[in-house]
Amino acid sequence: MRKVLFFMFIVLSFCGYSQRIQNFHVFASGANVGVRFTITQGPQCSGYTIYHSTDSINFIQIYDFPGVCGDQNSNQEYSYTHTAPALNQVNYYKVTIFPTENSNIERIYVSNQPKASMLAYPNPVVLTYDVLNLRIFNLSNTRLAGFLYNQFGKPLRTLDLTTTADLASLPVYDLTNGLYVIWLTDGSQAFSSKFVINR
Repeated sequence: MRKVLFFMFIVLSFCGYSQRIQNFHVFASGANVGVRFTITQGPQCSGYTIYHSTDSINFIQIYDFPGVCGDQNSNQEYSYTHTAPALNQVNYYKVTIFPTENSNIERIYVSNQPKASMLAYPNPVVLTYDVLNLRIFNLSNTRLAGFLYNQFGKPLRTLDLTTTADLASLPVYDLTNGLYVIWLTDGSQAFSSKFVINR
């Protein structure tokens, strides 16, 4: 068996074999974890398996795709949503395609606390409005600092706002038509939102 594996390794090395699992990453989506990866073009594989761990050593299978994966002529994108990660701790993920390839291990912290997010309204800002309202969800009575950018990423002004409950306002009477980005931070997390002036 060792001779067969060694022979396969030599053949793959001479054939220019490279890792087929690419762009593997995980991301939080509420209390779920999204898993995405690409299988690069090449011979079809006999399925893939996604594994999960809470210690980066002991992995358990959370999804098995038994069908044909990969394509001879183009890269193929795959995704999966893990609906039962361990909350308030680091989770580890990896992908295997049959028969022999393993991805790198990706890690992500999953919290059961909702993350704050920001909503800017009215959007678009039309002729009758001179003030943009900002709502920062799950974050109240907090001082925020940041910048207002134009659509090209040029900072137009610095911002220093304090929320009342979870609301703040921003004068926009002097802005011309176009797309703008607000970026704010409370020192530990950042918030951003886009809005349009269309007078």
